Amino acid sequence: MSDPYLLARARALRTVPVPADRAELTQLRCAADDVERRLVDVVTPDGTQELMTGWAPDVEPASGALGDNDVHRTASTVRLLTLACCIRHCWPDPCQPLYPGQPAAQQDVLAALTPLQDTLAPRDGAAVLGQTGHFLTALRFLRACGHLAADVGDGMIRLGPMVALWSERDVAELRNGYDILPAPRKG
Repeated sequence: MSDPYLLARARALRTVPVPADRAELTQLRCAADDVERRLVDVVTPDGTQELMTGWAPDVEPASGALGDNDVHRTASTVRLLTLACCIRHCWPDPCQPLYPGQPAAQQDVLAALTPLQDTLAPRDGAAVLGQTGHFLTALRFLRACGHLAADVGDGMIRLGPMVALWSERDVAELRNGYDILPAPRKG
């Protein structure tokens, strides 16, 4: 028997602790199966195992009407580049699983992004060169979306639970293009 309220809670909170009660865990799994979802194990920044709901591997969610910008938004170049840089820094070995990766120093990520801002300025309207404010804004956005873990105040960036939901096909694409992701600066 499933409990849709357990699933609604898990979706609303993004991640939930693994239920200690086996019956509650079974109800949550059944509720996820009922709506073609799956439960994904994720790790919080403090190392706690939690669960997150995601689409079943063989289900692609509909994104709404074609061309409806209220349903499907395109990420800005700065956000995409910032995410790519975070992935490369948090995933130093593409032979290893992408998630959870390892923490990376925020200052190292920003240092790798800074040389790219001259190229981005005309495209994204960044008014002041030599500043990293637009990259910091992108980091906040990526954290809010769950692609990066919440900031715990230690100056480190961690991959977020949304990355755990990426398909093997998506991770394989990242592995194939790993060498073009913005790499840590030498020295």
